[in-house]
Order: sequence, then structure tokens, then C-alpha cells
Amino acid sequence: MTQARKRRLRVGVAGLGFGSAVHVPALLAQPEVDVLAIASRSTGRAVETAEKLGIEHGCGSIDELLDLDLDAVTLALPPDQTEPAVRAALRKGVAVLCEKPLGTDAAAAGELAALADGQVTAMDFIFRETETFAQLKQLIDSQSLGKVRHVDVLWLVESWANKHRKWSWKTDADRGGGVIVLLGAHLLYLAEWLLGRATTVSGYACEPVASAFAPAGARAAEDLVNLQMGFNDGACFSATFGNANPGIAVHRWTVVFERGTAVLENIGADYVAGLTLTVRDRSGERMLVREPPASGDGRVPAFCRLLRRFLDGVRSGKPVSPDLSAGARVQELDAALRASAVDGVAAMVEGSRWSPMSPLSGRGRASVE
Repeated sequence: MTQARKRRLRVGVAGLGFGSAVHVPALLAQPEVDVLAIASRSTGRAVETAEKLGIEHGCGSIDELLDLDLDAVTLALPPDQTEPAVRAALRKGVAVLCEKPLGTDAAAAGELAALADGQVTAMDFIFRETETFAQLKQLIDSQSLGKVRHVDVLWLVESWANKHRKWSWKTDADRGGGVIVLLGAHLLYLAEWLLGRATTVSGYACEPVASAFAPAGARAAEDLVNLQMGFNDGACFSATFGNANPGIAVHRWTVVFERGTAVLENIGADYVAGLTLTVRDRSGERMLVREPPASGDGRVPAFCRLLRRFLDGVRSGKPVSPDLSAGARVQELDAALRASAVDGVAAMVEGSRWSPMSPLSGRGRASVE
């Protein structure tokens, strides 16, 4: 007896950047899925993009998109547009797959996670979906090289906006921009995914490049950050990351265990497909794992892994990991880091709220238990 055919899912996409470049190709590759529409604030651009991608509808708002009686929506929007879009979808009972960050602040993200309770949601922290980070996670969990002593990350690139001095939400602090959102959210999520729940966060941030071309009255977002995190088992995590570094593109994780070291780094132009994991024990024995090559954009195969879990969740009603609660947790860590690194005060995180504490020697330290 043949298996019953799955019913087709009606899905919409909001966002013409990452949404059209990654979400749409990934969705079109899934069986039994109909991509009904793509949305933007500009109806004209949405219609033009829909025609190029072979999608039936181009919508000028999230409300117009949700009026199409969708089973699910995927969102790849700027932070200040994410919160109202997620809220509108959840209130209509539509399953949500969302790019980070989950809005512009921890309080709003916590409210969205609470609103999503019992509904199917997913957050895209794309590096978790790669083969190389999955292998690193397995290595840490197995303790085959002992416990992790410390992790050091160096992630320095030059964004298009900073290279060409083009002001946008990505360089505007008041619109939720900055490298803490663009790169740091990945680091904050991955640190806890790999090492467990963090107990302390501290750091330093500055905006030397974005401030040089900020329009009058605008507040430049940070473009260089140094981050430290502590964990109950004694492991420590440190990272230096920035998106205004000319002539360099490096993304390297050095994970030191009791009996060996792993180095996960990007050695190619594609920031996902270029990842390589090298592991050496005390004897020098070496294990090498390369991210599988992609025929096109390397982000699409990684995103597809999360997308398949999400679509299965939409059909079954079962929870998906990571979900909006993971996005809210990252926003809590973001708030603690900003209290330390940007505002110069330390913070204690309690649920989705934080309260000021005294700064420590010019650098904040935050408790996030």
C-alpha cells in the first residue's frame, strides 16, 4: 500500500534580501510546498521580484501576505520590522520561521516568545545547521578529548555598507543595526549551544568606521566588539568580531580541550560552504571535516536543514528547535553585552529583564544566570 501523499503547504516569504536569495530557493526545492507570495514594503519591488522568481503574488505589506491564508511564513526582515511581522503572523495562527534577531530589544523578544507558546516557530542560526559545526558539537558532547577549557573566536570581515560608506539599518543603532546583531547573535547562540548556559557576559565595543559617515543626528552602530563569556563548568569563551576590517576575511574558532584542540575556520569566499574543521589530539593525529561543496549559494543547503524540520513541525504540530524562545534568549545576552560593552554598565539578566550594576574597571561584567 502506497504512503498517503502529504498535503501541500502554503508558504509566504517576507524580505527581498536573504528572503529571496536563500528562503525562496530552499522552499522551491521542498516537495509538497507552494510558495504563494513574497512581500516587501515596496509593492513594486515585491511584484518585480515575484515575477523573476516565478512566484504568483508580490505583496506590499505583511498584512497583505497573511491575508493569503498561509500555513507558514518565513521572515528575513530588518530588526525594526521583525517584531510587528512576527506578532501579526502569530495572532493569525500562522507558523513562523524567522531570521535573527527577534526584534530590537530583549523585552519585545520575550513577549513574542510568550505569544508563540504552543505554536510552531523556528529561528535561523544558520551555522548550527552546517556539517562542520554539527561535528564540533558532537566532539564537545562526547568528551572524547576531555572537557572544553576555552574557546577563542576571531571573526573579522568588511561589510559592503562599511566598505562603501553606505548608511542603512545595518549601520544605524536606532534601527537595530550593528555587528552585535549581524555577527554577534550567531556567536551568542553558538556559545550556549556548544557549551551550555552562560553565567557571565562582558565586553567592549566601538564604532570607529560607521561614526565617520553617519548622517547628522544619526547614531552609529558598533562595528568592532570584544566579547567574553563564562560558564559553570569553568569553560571560558572569548571573541573579537567586526565588520569594518579592510583587506581581511577570517572566521576562526579555536576550541581547546583537555587532550586536544579543534580549529573550525572559513577558508573560502562562501561564508558557509568554506568552513573546515581540523581536530588534533596530543599525539598529533588529525581529523579533517570539510563543509560539503554547494552548487550555488552555500547558505541554501544549511538553511534547508532547518527548513525541513520546520515544515515537519508545521505538518505535525510538534515543536522545532531552535524556536522563538532561543531567539529571545539571544536577545537577553545581547542586552547584557550592550549594557557592558556599549553603555559602560554591567547588567544582571532576570528572565527578559535586566537591571544596572556598577561597572568593573571600565568594562562591564554581567551575570546572566
